[in-house]
Amino acid sequence: MNINFEYYKVFYYVSKYGSLTRAASVLMTSQPAVTRTIHNLENELGCRLFIRSKTGVELTPEGRRFYDYVSAGCAQFFRGEDELTGMLSLENGTIYISATETALHCVLLQAMERFQREYPRVRFKILNHSTTESIHVLREGKVDLAVTSAPFKVTAPLKTRDLGTYRDVLIGGSRYRELSEKERSLEELSACSWISLTSDAITRNFLNEYFEEHGLTFVPDIELATTDMILPAVRHNLGIGFLPEAFARADLAAGTVHEIKVAETLPERSITLIYDEEYPQSTASRMFQKFLRK
Repeated sequence: MNINFEYYKVFYYVSKYGSLTRAASVLMTSQPAVTRTIHNLENELGCRLFIRSKTGVELTPEGRRFYDYVSAGCAQFFRGEDELTGMLSLENGTIYISATETALHCVLLQAMERFQREYPRVRFKILNHSTTESIHVLREGKVDLAVTSAPFKVTAPLKTRDLGTYRDVLIGGSRYRELSEKERSLEELSACSWISLTSDAITRNFLNEYFEEHGLTFVPDIELATTDMILPAVRHNLGIGFLPEAFARADLAAGTVHEIKVAETLPERSITLIYDEEYPQSTASRMFQKFLRK
């Protein structure tokens, strides 16, 4: 027997209220439509479920027996709908985000802090990926949003929105303190030991192009897998390196590292939000995007 669930739903509300008219109102349909559905269900089951009463309709013995099962099933469906609605709401939702380290430190953590002051029950699941990996997991539907910090191109249905810019600073440890005493040319600094990301990183390509524009070749002495490894390496005087200002701010203030002014200005870079316009965003995710734009 293959009965449409809507039949059970109509039966549930007619039984609950004992009225075709009231059931039609709750279901936002017409009374004739409800009557037809009940007749169709009775034909499918091969028995009467209701009889007319002075106040509306009453369940037959068969109908009462059937209602015991249908009401239990509907209660589970309705409870599931309520729970899912709560998960997608600002009361009990979860937002899945893939972010680069720079985007996390420059924009995302601050936005999450502001958001959770107002919506403390919403949870975050953050994946730390490169820009390329972030776009990949977004396309696969594994995350709601991606926040990245490197130049790239995306194709439909992905869309982008700029969230702001940041600048990189060149820093050195105590061994390189004298370099911070005056502005230096990139050519003068190229003879130093350099620390950077590996050659497959988009940020590394950005620095390669920066050096090439000034007639130089960038060949770092130490290559690291992640941005947050550069600062400890600089602190230990293993070389000098560019780092987003947000990563180095506390150490610069404490004097454990020193900013080296470079005559050739390094271009600012953008923090970018990426989303899939065809992917259904939850209420929590849509609201969080407003905090990202602040």
